[in-house]
Amino acid sequence: MPWVGRPRPGALWGIPSRRVALTRLTTLPLTDAEWAGDGFVLTPSAEAVGLAVGARRLAVLGATEAWPPARALELPRTAQLVALHPSLQGVAVLGPGRIEMVGRAPDGSPVETPARAWTRNTQALGFDVTGQGLWASGALDGRASVHVLDSRTLSDVAGTEAGLGLDAPPSGEDDLEGLHEWMPHPSLPVMGVAVSQGQEGTWLTFVERGAAGLERRAALASVDAPFYPAGFFPDGSGFIGVGGTWVRRWTYPEATQAAEFLLPEQGTLATGYTGLVTGQAVLVAVEDLLEAGEWYLLQLDPVSLRPVCAWELPLSTEAVTSVHLLPGGFVLSPEDGQLWRLPDEVLGAR
Repeated sequence: MPWVGRPRPGALWGIPSRRVALTRLTTLPLTDAEWAGDGFVLTPSAEAVGLAVGARRLAVLGATEAWPPARALELPRTAQLVALHPSLQGVAVLGPGRIEMVGRAPDGSPVETPARAWTRNTQALGFDVTGQGLWASGALDGRASVHVLDSRTLSDVAGTEAGLGLDAPPSGEDDLEGLHEWMPHPSLPVMGVAVSQGQEGTWLTFVERGAAGLERRAALASVDAPFYPAGFFPDGSGFIGVGGTWVRRWTYPEATQAAEFLLPEQGTLATGYTGLVTGQAVLVAVEDLLEAGEWYLLQLDPVSLRPVCAWELPLSTEAVTSVHLLPGGFVLSPEDGQLWRLPDEVLGAR
């Protein structure tokens, strides 16, 4: 049975509640650049995050690094999608009709990979943890599919030229291609590819890049209940999904649901479907819709998903309407660009 949180007088969700201080790092400039999205670009690891600091500039901030970061990458003016390489030295950039590598190679040398012509419909671009595979997902003949390129040459990996169809329903004539999101495995050339079609649900397919090409692994569907693939545990044995009213843990490679936490039915919402997964805890940003109107980080046990602590953030839900939990323990408000770092007492289990 899932553990169900229920409020108790004086103890939110029946667990200890502690107020913590946030370290404000900066306010990022807001940009309408297509590649910037909500202002950040994730990497396959938890060591750093890319932050949009201009229409053509991506700063790379390490988990323990002070602001301003020492690394930044200049992007082409026509950038539409950007993927940050796990070496943090360079990025893959998709623009109109072409895809290219920008920055430096993993060994620090100048990038010499020639740009490649690109006409495939692409909704998401990302590297796997090896840095050797550059993944692109989009719609092919009305169905979600994925391709993989060799990041050193930008050519199709042998056996993957035709792409691989994903376990997601076809898009209707009036529908968008869906929201495509990545969840890279922490040690294997495996990518979790999530396709969300609004309130119709989320479909997650695991694909492995092998010697013979792409191989479909486990898949799961959450019909009528979209969720965000928050990430794998560091050992790769399972992963977390965050829905609007629940948090679930699945095993890998079986993709079998092993635990669930249900938010109280009234007064709380996991706005933004955002979460941070570590070896010792699962952190979920929860909006308190009742009296206080404040943000909490709900700390869950990584095995049972039982609530351990509710960390009260000094952020009003009226002033900060949504937040993103980012690798490294950063908290970003996408509406106004405010960026904070969580304290060590919260990240001590990181």
